[in-house]
Amino acid sequence: MNFKAAVVQVTSTARVSNNLTKCRQLVEEAAKAGAKIVGLPENFSFMGSESEKQNLLGQIEEETFAFLKETAKDFGIYLLGGGFPTKAPSGKVFNTAVIMNPQGEEVFRYHKVHLFDAVVGDGFLYKESNSTEGGETIPDVIATEYGNISSAICYDLRFPELFRALSKQGVDLCFLPAAFTVPTGEAHWHVLLRARAIENLMYVLAPGQTGTHDPHGKRKTFGHSLIISPWGEILAELDFEEGFAIAEIEMDRLAEIRSTLPSLHHRKF
Repeated sequence: MNFKAAVVQVTSTARVSNNLTKCRQLVEEAAKAGAKIVGLPENFSFMGSESEKQNLLGQIEEETFAFLKETAKDFGIYLLGGGFPTKAPSGKVFNTAVIMNPQGEEVFRYHKVHLFDAVVGDGFLYKESNSTEGGETIPDVIATEYGNISSAICYDLRFPELFRALSKQGVDLCFLPAAFTVPTGEAHWHVLLRARAIENLMYVLAPGQTGTHDPHGKRKTFGHSLIISPWGEILAELDFEEGFAIAEIEMDRLAEIRSTLPSLHHRKF
């Protein structure tokens, strides 16, 4: 079975309505190009300051969820919302990824486990744990007519044990929505995504943020949204522009690779 999947790349800001309008346009274009599965990046509906996030939290969560349901149903696709803030019991927020099915029903929800607290040399202080509560569970793997699908979020990419756990659950296509920094993106984005695909013999769909996200020019992201085959081939890639990348997903090819190189059955530990 073959079908098309797409990853959307945007430059999100603190203006929720503007962000969702842009995402809607690009998802529609991807669906018209034949995509049956579409992924939006981390922070697709809001990318602003912590104070703005707290002030707008109810609006962000409500409008984002309604947008995902409506858009997935309107275009008859599986749609990943790759990361947006939802209320956590602690008073902080979860960084939450959601997948809607073609009927507009939520079939997947994951709270980002690994929080990005790091200094990467771009002049911006990253301390995600200040406002975000980390999730505590491995993402689910959902069975669909297009294979077994799951998603991690951004910094999770650096923790191969999470993807190995998904592999043990039979994942075929794994999203990795992100807002990757420029320094770490230049150094590690391509190589880590390709490694996760090869290690676990799965397709990786990585929708990313791109460009400058605040009026002071401090918060910048790497772009380069990718679709990668289970053989590690880059099937589609954007540069720094907003838009979408689309590629053919070949489930027979996936089965052939797993059959001829059955490394997932050769694990010892």
